[in-house]
This record gives sequence, structure tokens and C-alpha cells, in this order.
Amino acid sequence: MPANVDTNPLVYIRSDKDVHFTGSIAQNAKEDESISFPNEIGHTNEVVIEGIAIQADQQLEWDIFLWTGAEYDNTDLDLDKFLGYINFPTADQKQIGAANQFYTAKTGLTIPYKDGDGTHKLHCSLVNRSATAKNAGATGEVVITFMVRPIYFV
Repeated sequence: MPANVDTNPLVYIRSDKDVHFTGSIAQNAKEDESISFPNEIGHTNEVVIEGIAIQADQQLEWDIFLWTGAEYDNTDLDLDKFLGYINFPTADQKQIGAANQFYTAKTGLTIPYKDGDGTHKLHCSLVNRSATAKNAGATGEVVITFMVRPIYFV
């Protein structure tokens, strides 16, 4: 039986701009990543995603796809690991002082997530929906922060 999730601490699973999503991404293409759970999540492979924040060098329309394993998408529907996706429209992204990175976030989510691989990782894809390609390297940096609550079983 799961413990009361509402009483569990909020934890951030955060990508690293120098490691994750570093390549160029054409329109409607994606880059897959498996982001490690931080130590404070402990032994569980299950969390509830309550929010997602994106910081990006470029103002592009993004989808974040969630997968239950590192196999990601597969043409065989029985093997595909799709869980869901969240869209971040271009119009929702803001800069501070008309300079530097663009910020966007979705909160108030309640997405149950289980790492089906048992690797303590969140498997996700960044999809570019804009006609402009996401740049590779230093001019195309992206950081995604997942706000999660671990689910512990008692």
C-alpha cells in the first residue's frame, strides 16, 4: 500500500545543460534522455510529477514526452513505452529584461510515473514543434526540471 504522497517531500529531477538535450533538433524531431533520480528520492522507482519547468536559449514550441523505459518509442505498440506528453507553446515563454534564456512552466500536474526499467531514471524526450531547429551546443542549451513527489510503499 502506498504511503500518503501529499506528505512526501517535493524533489527536483533536473537535467544538465552540458549532458542532456545537447544536439540539434529539427521540427517534429526529438532527443531522448534518461535523467537520474537524485539521492533524496531513495529506493523508489515511482513518483508523481507535479510540475515541469523549462529554461531554454531559444524560444521554441516544446513537447516533453514521458516514457516508462529507455526503449522510448517503438513501431510495435506492445513494446512502445509511451506514458504521456505536455506541450509548452512559444507564447507561454518569457524572458526577464528581454535578455538571456526563456522560461516556461506547467504546475498543478498529477502524473503518476514509474520507471519500468528499475534504473531510478526519468525517461523523457524533448520534441521541437517549431519550424526553426533547436541549435546544438552552447546556443541551444535547455534545462528541464521535473517537480516530483516520491511514492513510498509501506
